[in-house]
Amino acid sequence: MNLGEDSVLGFHLVGILAFSLSTQIFFFLATLVLSGFDPLVSVSQGQGFTTNILAATYPQSQFYANDFNPSHIATARDLAAKAGMKNILFFDDSFEEFLERDLPQFDFISLHGTYSWISAKNRQVIVNFIRRNLKVGGLVYISYNALPGWSAAMPMQALMVRHGQHSSELLTRIEQALNFTGELLEANASYFVQNPILKNRYERLKEQNRYYLAHEYFNQEWNSFYFDEVAKELEDAKLKYVGSAHINDHIDAVNLSQAAQEKLAKISDPIYREVVRDFFVNSQFRRDIFSRGSLSLTTQEQLKQLQETRFALLVNPANIKFEHQFPVGEVKLQETVYQPICEVLAESPQTLLQLQNHPKTSNINLNGLYQALMILTGIGYIHPAVDEQTCQQRKPSTDAFNNAVKAKAIYDEELSFLASPLIGTGVVVNRLEQLFLLAKSSNQDAVQFVWQNLASQGKKVVKDGKTLETEEENITHLKTVYEEFSKERLLTLQKLGIE
Repeated sequence: MNLGEDSVLGFHLVGILAFSLSTQIFFFLATLVLSGFDPLVSVSQGQGFTTNILAATYPQSQFYANDFNPSHIATARDLAAKAGMKNILFFDDSFEEFLERDLPQFDFISLHGTYSWISAKNRQVIVNFIRRNLKVGGLVYISYNALPGWSAAMPMQALMVRHGQHSSELLTRIEQALNFTGELLEANASYFVQNPILKNRYERLKEQNRYYLAHEYFNQEWNSFYFDEVAKELEDAKLKYVGSAHINDHIDAVNLSQAAQEKLAKISDPIYREVVRDFFVNSQFRRDIFSRGSLSLTTQEQLKQLQETRFALLVNPANIKFEHQFPVGEVKLQETVYQPICEVLAESPQTLLQLQNHPKTSNINLNGLYQALMILTGIGYIHPAVDEQTCQQRKPSTDAFNNAVKAKAIYDEELSFLASPLIGTGVVVNRLEQLFLLAKSSNQDAVQFVWQNLASQGKKVVKDGKTLETEEENITHLKTVYEEFSKERLLTLQKLGIE
């Protein structure tokens, strides 16, 4: 499939959100992920890392986060303290305890990785919390395991939970359950024979972080929902569906066949239409935005806001690929549209209006520009960005946060994101890159600095799955990595306000 500038699209602002100066944001902390990144990526999940990143990038806002595990809260508070952040509060309450707290009205409430893994009673507590604490006009982000996408794998999850009950230690339970499930696969149990897609899922499970699996597969409370079931529960909080938080869900051309689009267009009920759409794309996981009251924008108002939205490039232009897998299959992005947009954004962040008027992109019609920006944002190549003045206002707090994270990189690689003041979220920066940045900020030889830190901890570099044994091998490889980092990656990070 070839995707260019001729696809017909409506204007959607979902996902391009700005926090006001007085914003109050609440997170059920066990749920957080970095916007713009795959929610299955484990980044100190449930320990406040993303909350801390967002508090650093939105210093004018106040953040509240809750998790029942006090160790998670201690970790989150420690990072906030080391970064000197005063606009964030952490609590280790139960849902019912938190409901009784004297809290402000929130502009945003976020639940990720929570709703599918708690009881119906606790879901009702959350709904009551939203009704009590969300402002009129406020937004709720909620994610959950969805049907019909989970239907084939639900019995496999139930099997692993039941097998894991025979061992008390968590990691042991997981390994034994995985091994037993593999034995049933090899024995051609009819369930697996009749559901052949499960073999690939099982192979991916074996490669996953075990703590992620503990949350995703081994909770005693584990639920998947049809969209209308969640929408119905949230009605008690006076919430109405706005749209998907996943940008590319709004581009029908990469998600639905023409026949599917025509069939959905005939369904007038928007809630039922989402249910049917989930059957067309076999949704396994939904990320939705609901609102408590809303004001509709005219087409002209939407266009004005879109034209004023600024976008920044997140990657080296040389690493951009124009063929990607989407629900409809492999899609080839039209290079005559996408290439010049990326080239212009490589020079500096641009608004949609600036792209309309730029010599390299002025020949692309508005619909083509809009679609390309949505697709590139959904893929993760670009991101909405603030103006330079706002970026500089944020920079002291993001610098303090990033310095705290880089200091931890001396000892471990747990935290693999740094905060960008330009785009207001986290950017993947691995441990080696963090140590290079740390050396640069203190005017030290980067290669020697990294090697001395690794060697002092008895660690060595792994290249292509093989540990480099000698000091000479390690230093030679580190020099190569640092040269590549300095030529390409460093400039991108500096443009994003990370250095």
